[in-house]
Amino acid sequence: KYTLTVTRSGLGTVTSSPKGISCGTQCSRTFATGSNVTLTAKPAKKHLFLGWSGGGCSGTAVTCVVPMTSDQTVNASFN
Repeated sequence: KYTLTVTRSGLGTVTSSPKGISCGTQCSRTFATGSNVTLTAKPAKKHLFLGWSGGGCSGTAVTCVVPMTSDQTVNASFN
């Protein structure tokens, strides 16, 4: 198993599928080796999602798929 850690800057939440990360509260979770975890960003009211960085994630799409081939750290930036 590998650990996926989500960090945030700004106001918003990040959730995962399969369930386990609901960042606001739970920002780190172990997932099975070789699994793909889909992260979804949701900005707080009157805020914007600016984008992803790390863990193979980049760009401004609200979802990102993280392949769990090692421990991963993904940052979600909100404004």
